[in-house]
Amino acid sequence: MRVNMRNIILFCLVVVSTSIFAGTPQDINKLDENGKKTGYWIITGDMSKEKGYAPDAKVEEGEYVRSRKTGLWKKYWKNGKLKSEITYTRGRPNGDYVTYFENGNIEEKSTWGGNKQTGSYEMYYPNGQLMKKKEFSNDGKSTGKVEYFYENGQKELEFTTVDGVEQGEATWYYPNGDVKIKKDFSAGAVTAEENFERVNPEYKDPTPKKEVKGPRASGSENEAQGGKSGSQIVDGHHITYDKDKNILMEGEFKNGRLYNGKHYLYDEFGLLDHIDIYKDGVFEGNGVIGGSF
Repeated sequence: MRVNMRNIILFCLVVVSTSIFAGTPQDINKLDENGKKTGYWIITGDMSKEKGYAPDAKVEEGEYVRSRKTGLWKKYWKNGKLKSEITYTRGRPNGDYVTYFENGNIEEKSTWGGNKQTGSYEMYYPNGQLMKKKEFSNDGKSTGKVEYFYENGQKELEFTTVDGVEQGEATWYYPNGDVKIKKDFSAGAVTAEENFERVNPEYKDPTPKKEVKGPRASGSENEAQGGKSGSQIVDGHHITYDKDKNILMEGEFKNGRLYNGKHYLYDEFGLLDHIDIYKDGVFEGNGVIGGSF
């Protein structure tokens, strides 16, 4: 049986095109007969009131029904990462939602309906650590245990609410976990309070590490680099050598000092003794000979 190669190539192109565009809305940014937004829309920088986006950058996307948002809508930061995922009904938030920090970590998540928050609620620090946790009733009132946390993960405060009002004992903590304050509540009013001394104070090193700035630029570059030496070395990446042609400094220089890089130190016999590592302008530690910084 003779095979028509032209037909095979055309078939392969169709398959590849279908796989690439599968799941991507093709009929977007349409208006109905009444001029209302309908179907799937992708809002770009040149269409949005949001400032700072490139003209073709995606700002948000989702479905419209008669110019009202419906279903899941996604919004993006200028760097392209998700900013929020919010479910809408007839143009109003209604359902689960999540907001994100610009670094991609979750900022807040909960459920919204009838212009009020319902169900579980969580808020986070930019580093991903939980900051706050509570529950909302169907009426949008805080109910049950409420917890706050320090950025180090240690609990900061816990108390209980009934219909949005503090009830029972509330406890505050120091960042190390020791109890700081206890208060008793009745219908939102404080009925008793007790303060506590910190049992385990935060440890402070009696001999704190002194920050050592990067050494001043020294040695000379080879001719291929421009032949600069000492104070002539400007900001940027450089490699300098001592009078015996041994590498002396390697890395990024700022304001005449080694900012990010290595400082090679030799013994009295001219043999490499150790390498000092500098990061962000201060001494970081000793590096491994032959390693990278």
